[in-house]
This record gives sequence, C-alpha cells and structure tokens, in this order.
Amino acid sequence: MRPLLIDGHAKAKVQRVLDWAMPPERWYRPGKSKCVPGDDFHFVANLSSYRCVFTISEFPDGLVARHLSISVPSEDYPNPFAAFTIAELFGFSGWDGKSQRPPESWMLNINRAEHCVVLAQPYENARVTA
Repeated sequence: MRPLLIDGHAKAKVQRVLDWAMPPERWYRPGKSKCVPGDDFHFVANLSSYRCVFTISEFPDGLVARHLSISVPSEDYPNPFAAFTIAELFGFSGWDGKSQRPPESWMLNINRAEHCVVLAQPYENARVTA
C-alpha cells in the first residue's frame, strides 16, 4: 500500500501547478506546444511518491479537457482511490468517493508505454483559442 498524504504542503503544490496551467496561453496543445508538460516542472507536482502532471489540454478536434497523468516509482500503477482523490485536487468533479470506476464524464487510460494512469475530463470553462 502506497500512502497518499494530503496536507497543506501537498495542496500548495497542486495549487502552484493549477495557477501555472490554467491561463489559456499556457494550455497544452498537442503538436503545437513547444515542450512536453512532463518535462516542464511548472506542470508537475510530486505528492509523496505520486508524480502528477496536469494540464488544460486543447486537442485538434476542439475538445478542451483537464488532463492528468499519475505515476509511481515502481512497476505498479496508482491505486484508483488515490488517483481519483488526486484528480479531485486538480479540479476534476463527479466522483462519489467510493467507486473504483471513474465517473462517466472522466476518460481513463492506462498508458503502459509511459507507465502511468491518465485521466481527462472536459473542461467546463473552455474557451477555444484556435
């Protein structure tokens, strides 16, 4: 079992990333953005042993979504409860706090190549910038 401590320090790390990632000029645009978010510390929060990379991502099809990848330093993947709790810290909404499945509005992918869990949810305040 991998502990997840959510204290003031952890919340401050998340807030730092949110403050950086939320302005539309900093949204990640696959194929257009200059760098990969995981390589830019501004988009990364390390919560205990959970490495979290968060962006607002604007995809070529026009979808704008909260986008979060979570990895741990092992061959395992984050526990669903830990992943969903972390997602809520980054503004994801709709999880009941009990289910091992994400809400219908969330997209979930296990990225075996990058060894992480990826979550996305349409961004409610989206304003496509083209």
